[in-house]
Amino acid sequence: MHRNKTKNCFPWINTKRNADVFSWDFCIYTVMEDKLNEVIIEHFGLAVFIMIAVIAVIIGLTWWCAMMYVKIKKIDELPCEKHNEKMSEHDNAVSRLSTSITFLTKEIDSAMRMFQQQHIKTDQFTQTQSPLSITESGWDMVKRLGLDKMFDKNWSRIKELIDANIEDKNAYDIDAFCVQQAVVFPEKFLSDDEISILKDDAFKNGLTLTSYMKVIAVMARDKYLQSMN
Repeated sequence: MHRNKTKNCFPWINTKRNADVFSWDFCIYTVMEDKLNEVIIEHFGLAVFIMIAVIAVIIGLTWWCAMMYVKIKKIDELPCEKHNEKMSEHDNAVSRLSTSITFLTKEIDSAMRMFQQQHIKTDQFTQTQSPLSITESGWDMVKRLGLDKMFDKNWSRIKELIDANIEDKNAYDIDAFCVQQAVVFPEKFLSDDEISILKDDAFKNGLTLTSYMKVIAVMARDKYLQSMN
């Protein structure tokens, strides 16, 4: 009897005793499971299985949300503190660098003034006797290249640049800002084509673009101070 059930349920098992016991228990479990499913379907229908599926989905979503929350908390807590420390270090470094550059700029400006006081020419177009002014050669260059027309064409954006960056509208700060910005960022004062004209002339005469942009800086400073009066 057991052998027949063994052959029917597990034909691939050859061990007689083990196969008989295992197959008999499994067959009983299968019959009970089938009966239980029939009772559930008969009294509750498919709603139970749908509910189980829904619960499983909810559990899965809850677990996923919990894992995402943990990851976000780790990102929000640990890295930000490190980033804040790094940003603080960078800010301090930038502040020190800015202070050093300002100091060097003032030292160079003082040296240039001393040279010109001793009649040592350092720039053909401007002289650093306080305040910085345009030389006769500088005005000749302005007329020759039409630099005054270039300046007038860009004056509105130059004025906006000074308005946006100078809080205390005093002559010293305006002068320093115009010179520094014009020399370092000529594109803020002139168009690319206009800068190319100045570069070509500088190349032909063995000069640097800085000499030309200092003239623009003086023109910007003087016109802005006039607009304040």
